[in-house]
Parts: sequence; C-alpha cells; structure tokens
Amino acid sequence: MEDKEFDKLTPEEKKARFQKAVDDYNSGFVEVDYTFRSVASIRVEEAMEDAGRVSEEFKPAQIKVIYEAAEADLNLEHYMNPKFSASHMKFIMEQEKAGKDVTWLPIGKILHRSIVEKPHTRDQIRRIKERMQRAEPKDSVIADLHEKKKEAARVPKKQGQQKEKGER
Repeated sequence: MEDKEFDKLTPEEKKARFQKAVDDYNSGFVEVDYTFRSVASIRVEEAMEDAGRVSEEFKPAQIKVIYEAAEADLNLEHYMNPKFSASHMKFIMEQEKAGKDVTWLPIGKILHRSIVEKPHTRDQIRRIKERMQRAEPKDSVIADLHEKKKEAARVPKKQGQQKEKGER
C-alpha cells in the first residue's frame, strides 16, 4: 500500500489495519513482497538456501517434518540433509523439543553420540532410544541408592550366637 493511500484513511481504519497485521503476525503470517506467507515457510526457505538445498531434494514426508520443526522454532540446520529419513527427522525433533543437544546426545551412562552427523535407520534409532531409556539419570541412581538402604534396613540382621570373651 502506498503512503498516499494510507494517509487518506481515517484513524479508525488505520487502527483496524494495524490490528489485522498484528493478528496475522501473531498467527504466524507475514506479508513479503505483497504476498501473504507463513513465518515457518520463510524460515524453511532461508534454511534451505543457507544449506544449498532445494525443496525438490526432499520427499513430502521430510518436508512435512521440516515445516513442523520450523513452526516449533527449532534449529533447521539439523534437518537439511535429504538422506535423513522422515522418522530420523522426527527423532531429532523429539530430542530438540525435550531440550537435549542432538549433537552430543547421552546414550548410556558415559557414551554420547551426535544424531545429526549421518543418516540412521529405523533400527538404529530404535536401539538408540532403548539405550537412552536404560541409561539412568543421576537422580534415579541416587533414588536407587536410597531404596537399597531402605531394603537393607528392613532385612533383619543375622542373629549370630553370642561369643564368649576371647573367642573370635
């Protein structure tokens, strides 16, 4: 809209247009080059451009996950590998939404692995998830220690025969 047209509007019309623009923006849409686009689509386009990728390299299921990650405001660099399956991208998204570092993900008590360096199969992802579930966070180790102490207190101590003086 040109400035001349905007100047001709009444204050109420200006206020209404501004409020509509704010509502659209809060709903995730912006006007770019006179077209109405979602913020997520702009983020995806910029991430693909930065990575040197085009949307045709990705399958529709992968694109869907990428847009979902963009709407969740996650780091899109991790999704810009067309060799990653959609299930792999979903696993990355789950971990990022949980607040975990996908470049240094704890798998086990001392082992860490990046899940964004190379593509993983569904079986590899399943094994990683199993190892993560088996790994005990520090809180559960402490809780386990307290539980073992309680069990030891409940088990009656062996009643040995009283020894006489000097006997071992």
